Formats: sequence, structure tokens, C-alpha cells
Amino acid sequence: MMHADGMGRVGHAPARLSVFLGLLLSALTVWALGVPPLTGRVVDLAGALPARDAEQLSDRLKAHEEKTGNQVAVLILPSLEGEPLEEYSHRIATTWKLGRKGTDNGVLLLIALKERKLRIEVGYGLEGTLTDLRSAHIIREEIVPRFKAGDIPGGVRAGVEAILKTIEGTYQVSDDSQGRSALGAGALQHVLIGIVAGFLAGLILSQGLRRARALLGAVLSFMIAQAAGILWAMAAAGVTAMLLWMVLSGGGRGRRSGFDDWAWYRSGGGWSGGGSFDSGGFSGGGGDFGGGGASGDW
Repeated sequence: MMHADGMGRVGHAPARLSVFLGLLLSALTVWALGVPPLTGRVVDLAGALPARDAEQLSDRLKAHEEKTGNQVAVLILPSLEGEPLEEYSHRIATTWKLGRKGTDNGVLLLIALKERKLRIEVGYGLEGTLTDLRSAHIIREEIVPRFKAGDIPGGVRAGVEAILKTIEGTYQVSDDSQGRSALGAGALQHVLIGIVAGFLAGLILSQGLRRARALLGAVLSFMIAQAAGILWAMAAAGVTAMLLWMVLSGGGRGRRSGFDDWAWYRSGGGWSGGGSFDSGGFSGGGGDFGGGGASGDW
């Protein structure tokens, strides 16, 4: 009887572990920063913009949408609450579905005041016009200098105007300026750090098949280098994977390499509190995003 009772306790252990893990995952989901509702073209949850400025921005964005069909929205947060900027920005843009379905002509300007970070998220259909390089230039030349001077409304206005003029083809950026934005020390630093960190992680942290170790290093490299732009991040991941495969394939039988597609994290959520402008029936049109754009800080 004692033996049977002991076996019963052992049998219950996996079930209890499963329940514990389920509760833990549920708690982490609840703690994650939710997606605020799209209540207007300007959603200012931090109260950073005077009402007049927010109304003028909304009118400008509405006029642009009526003229071109492109949907551009602004989200200002008090804090990211620990969420990664790029992942959260992409989650917002895809949940709001900015832009038209099939055209994917949406843009999101996200600003997090506590972390002093911002990002321009660009839909598939506008990546050829509002490129990663031009997005980085707008952040560095138009928005960040004003933010550093304490002029948040001025920076938002300048950033929005530069985004719209770029899409409309009236914002001129010299080749030299684009080169400085693309090859600036900050961008190159992110790329190099991403490659080095991903390479070392693949060598040291992972044990097992070469394929899995190369994938781990490439993913880490991509995440770190993403601040320099999606194209630079993909290049860093490719270089890291190639280096790891070459080094790890030095001995043993050869294998055919292969990598799974990266899937962007998408999820919705609730939001308590608010503060928005231009809530007259504005909604996304079904657009999609692939990670194009640029990030920055001040």
C-alpha cells in the first residue's frame, strides 16, 4: 500500500508541474504591455501634446490620407514598461492594421518618453519610399534634436511633416546625408556588436547540432543589430550564421543547412487609461508590416 501511494504521488508530479507552468505563462501574458485601442490618428497616452497641436496633427494626417490613401498614426507612451521597442512597435502597427489591405501603406511613429526612445514603423507598401535610411535620417535630423532641447511637440510635428513629405516626394535628402545616416557610428556599432555577440553565443551557449547553434547565433545577432535597420539586421544575421556554420563544420559529417523563417510576434491586449484625438470613426484598413523603418533615442 505504501508503494502504491508513493507511485501515486510521483504520478501527480508532472500534472502539478504543468499547472504551475500554465499559471506562470498566464501571469507573464497579463504583465505584458497591452495594445491601446486605435482611437484616432494621434493617440497621446502621455499627455505630451497640447490639444491644439494634437488637433492640427490629426488634421494634417487626415488630409494626407484623403489625398494619397496612406494611413499615418502617432502613438506617444509614458513608458514601454520593459517591452522591447521594435517588437512592441511592430505589434502595435499590425494590431492597428494601418494602411490598406493589399497596399500595406501604413506608417506608425511611436514615442516612449520614459525610455527616451522612438521608432518609425513602415508598412510593406511604403518601404521603397520611406526607406530605413530615410526613416533614420528623419529621426536623427528632425526629431531627436528637438527632443533633446525639450521640445516634444516640436519634434513630433517635424517628424510627422518629414514623414509625409517623404511619402509625397517633396522631402529632399542629400546623398551625403543618407550615407551618414546609414553608416553612422551608431548603426555600424549595432551591426558589429550583433555579429560578435551572435557568433560567441553560437559557440559557447548552445550545445547540440550545428544547425541549431548557427540559428541561435543568427537570431541573437538580428535582435541586436535591428536598431540599425531591418536590412542591416538581416545582413548581420546572415554573416553570423555563415561564420558559425563554417567554424562548426570544421569536423564531422557535413549537413545541409537550413533556417526557419522568422515570425514576428503578434498579439493583442487590453489597455487601461487613455487620451486621444480625432476619434471620429478612424480605424486601420487591413495593412501589414514586415519590420521596415528605423529606431532612435535622445
